[in-house]
Amino acid sequence: MTWTMSEFAELTGLSEHTLRFYEKEGLFKVARQGNKRVFSEENKLWVDSITHLKETGMSLADIKTFCVLGHAGDATIPERLDFLLEHRKSVIRNIEKLQSGLDFLDYKINLYQGNIDQCFPGNEDEL
Repeated sequence: MTWTMSEFAELTGLSEHTLRFYEKEGLFKVARQGNKRVFSEENKLWVDSITHLKETGMSLADIKTFCVLGHAGDATIPERLDFLLEHRKSVIRNIEKLQSGLDFLDYKINLYQGNIDQCFPGNEDEL
């Protein structure tokens, strides 16, 4: 299956500008029919990977490094694996920070909800 630029933008939820930028940066290669870009299933897999890596907080520079290694072929699998394992450690650290922040928020919310009940005795149903 193939898609035009506008179809692929709608399919991926990315703007046409972003897709052109990713192509220009070498994150994936797009076939052309004459003057028009034709996006493939392989492009969809690359965009999905890029999107997931972005969601984990990976920088564009690191995503580019990962993509360049991927385009170089199977010989780079050990390098890509090391790259992903290191990034995974960073993601885990970020999750731990977020969990600590969420725990703090829950503590404060529970504390304040307890105080509200004490400040308005008998009116808990209205809160």
